Amino acid sequence: MGTIAVVLNATVVNVAIPPIMVDFGLNQAGAQWISTGFLAAMTAAMLASARVIERLGQRGTFATTLSVFLVACVIAAASPNAAVLIAARVIQGATAGIIQPLALVVIFQSFDDAERGRALGLYGMGVVLAPALGPTVGGFLIDWLSWRAVFLPSIPFCLLGLAGGWRVLPKHRSDQREPFDWIGFGLLCMALVLLLTGLTELSAYATLRGSLVTAIGIGFGIAFVIRLVTSPHPLIRLAVFAYPRFVLASGIAALYGAGLYASTYLVPLLAQSVQRFSPSTTGLVMMPAGLTLLAIFPIGGRLADRFAAHWLNIVGCSGFALGTLGLALTDSSTPFWLLAMLVACGRMALGIMMPALNIGGLRGLPTDLTQQGSSVISFSRQLGGTLGVNLLALLLEIRAAHYLGGEVDLRSLYQGHAPSTHTLTGITRAFHDTFAVFGALFFVGVALAVGMAVLHAREQRTLAAAGCAEETS
Repeated sequence: MGTIAVVLNATVVNVAIPPIMVDFGLNQAGAQWISTGFLAAMTAAMLASARVIERLGQRGTFATTLSVFLVACVIAAASPNAAVLIAARVIQGATAGIIQPLALVVIFQSFDDAERGRALGLYGMGVVLAPALGPTVGGFLIDWLSWRAVFLPSIPFCLLGLAGGWRVLPKHRSDQREPFDWIGFGLLCMALVLLLTGLTELSAYATLRGSLVTAIGIGFGIAFVIRLVTSPHPLIRLAVFAYPRFVLASGIAALYGAGLYASTYLVPLLAQSVQRFSPSTTGLVMMPAGLTLLAIFPIGGRLADRFAAHWLNIVGCSGFALGTLGLALTDSSTPFWLLAMLVACGRMALGIMMPALNIGGLRGLPTDLTQQGSSVISFSRQLGGTLGVNLLALLLEIRAAHYLGGEVDLRSLYQGHAPSTHTLTGITRAFHDTFAVFGALFFVGVALAVGMAVLHAREQRTLAAAGCAEETS
């Protein structure tokens, strides 16, 4: 329930971005912060999750963060201006970043290895089903009420989660508490803020300023990595990266996050600008994807218990790449059913990947690194989602400016006026290029999954040789 509440809120707002832009007079660069502010705060907070759990215990952590998240939902719904809305979204993201790793820790402590795939399959329904169905619910709420209503569906799930968590989760706090690396956390936050600000400036055509801010953000990112190496109590224990299969799984997790969040950001924009759909119709485009996930997630969990993770990752990355390349071929004449089918194809692929991704990455780690590995996998997924949304939004702006011959104000497309043929053609071609690059990225994921297969085969040969030697002796 807690996962559904926070993940639903991460993407339900995407259908509301066009009316928010019109209501508050935002351009595309400002509107990006409504989505990426949430994702960036979630990304940074994930690395603090383990320390918060140590100090407050599982029950205290869950109850505190979910309560703050609930209050932020109310503030977002009542926001008088864009600044308050973005601040509420940042608070929501920070609390969500602590809740999600806690869920994986509870699952790995509660289930043995033979049952974790099924448990992760059910848990994954909240991680991916909520953002798939969120735009559908949000679209109807916008048409019936206003964009402010999209922040309300999370509240019942928060209340159910609080009631259940207070009864079920243990109150015990860890006796071994490591100091929190505030310097490293500050460097990470500065890196994320400056990187996202720089990319937003670039999308607003402030090229020199955007490039400078982005470069400074990269510098803070490098300083963060150096801090991980030199700190006695780093936010990320670099020991997890001594396991190559985990490293490859983290790379796939980053692509997975980009696929989940960037597609949920881009598809509503495509539907409302190129197809000229209403918010409720846009939400309906996403509904078949949610229903597909409802069916595929339990199956994906069982498949993860029966088959090696790399095979499922190969199938998932390939399926998402093909579905996204299909979106690159759509235009204003593409029928509703075909657009919905292409989105559902990508979501089905992500549903197959999710349980296998967590199991494949964490299975090879020692027990004492499982919690750290869980945080890193979640961090990689969110970092991929955060950067994926910004980079693909930037690419969309650049390609639209290229085809239309100058700076583009996408807000005008959402004000109800029919665009000219020239404008519609240029925007359509910009979406073609963006989705083509997006789909191609997932073939990199296929290569990483093949690398996991090679490592798995090598480990099996080593174990077989060790077994033969022991039998001979």
